[in-house]
Amino acid sequence: MGRSQRIAGDVLASLLAHKPRTFLMMLGLVVGVAVLSAVIIIGQGTQERIMGLVQMHGLDMLMVRAGGEMQVFAPQADRGLASLVEADARAIEAEIPNIEMASVVQNQRGITVVHEDQSVTTRAFGVEPAWMEIRRWGIAEGDFISESDIGSLARVVMLGAKIARELFPEGGSVGRIVRVAGDPYTVKGVFVEMGASAGGDDWDDRIVVPFATSSRRLFNRPYLEQIVIRVPDVRRMAETAARVRALLRVRHGIGPSENDDFFVREPEDVEGAALETSTTLMALLIATSVVALIAGGLVIMNLMLIAVSQRSREIGLRRAVGARASDITRQFLLESLFIALAGGLLGTALGVAVAAALGALGVANSRITWVPFALALGACMAIGIAFGVRPARQAARMDPAASLRGHAA
Repeated sequence: MGRSQRIAGDVLASLLAHKPRTFLMMLGLVVGVAVLSAVIIIGQGTQERIMGLVQMHGLDMLMVRAGGEMQVFAPQADRGLASLVEADARAIEAEIPNIEMASVVQNQRGITVVHEDQSVTTRAFGVEPAWMEIRRWGIAEGDFISESDIGSLARVVMLGAKIARELFPEGGSVGRIVRVAGDPYTVKGVFVEMGASAGGDDWDDRIVVPFATSSRRLFNRPYLEQIVIRVPDVRRMAETAARVRALLRVRHGIGPSENDDFFVREPEDVEGAALETSTTLMALLIATSVVALIAGGLVIMNLMLIAVSQRSREIGLRRAVGARASDITRQFLLESLFIALAGGLLGTALGVAVAAALGALGVANSRITWVPFALALGACMAIGIAFGVRPARQAARMDPAASLRGHAA
């Protein structure tokens, strides 16, 4: 048996002979690695979920919002701004190249919808037929708003999946009559389940009516909250957005030194805003887990320093039978490394289990890849070596004669 194999055998025998101490040294790393692994897995799942939601916003869609401040996601309350009108949308379609279609959008919260003894308060939208194609929504039942609905100011309504369930728990809502803000509307269709937007807005908790109906009957106002635009050549997205800004500044009579009274949202704005909160939270949790890992390393170092003094006779005996100072160094360094790797293995398993459980419960999004395993391995190797060097050197510097008498040099 070679020297290295004997040292490795001695390391394992020593660790197994002192199980309580070994467990205490591992405990801090188990916690730190578990937190790190769970954070990475949940973070990856969250980012994957967010990017899926960003895709639903449309990577080929520009959105013009009323109001000059940056407003990436839906505001939390109606703002009542009157800076956009239908003529702005028509001018964008007519005067700017690389525009495939556009739709005006109105919306208002606090709209009551009633069917028999069921009642909900939701958010209502007024849109044009092109809105459906631009936003790429799906229809579960019925049909979407048509040009004839716009022309006739028809009282027809599309229901979000959540609204349809609450008003018609037995199903079969298409063709039925509901009262929207007190007036009768015929249900023309029901949207497929859409979930929440990247900004947290519930897409299933809404109704949609024809724009002409919303502007002249339901809301009785001409101004818009949004104009949504499809851009066929996404490579020219920034150029197209700049042209939209320039056109609207001219139309709104905004001077060179004045701020816009609108905001043009590009797909990059959605992606950046959606990932910002997730990235910040991940950074905070990763920093917390790193602190826990360092604390675990300090525990290993201090307990091993105590163990060195307690094992002085063992060290002296090994030196007496021919062990070199480098062998002693290697043994204690390997003990620290084995403890760190074992703690990392257990911590990773615990972190994966916690993240998977949270994902199964619907509390968090989980995506398991090789990343947490690689990071745990690298972090634990670094911790084991960095915090094992001092005890290993102290053991190697002990005087053999003094060690055999039970005293550290």
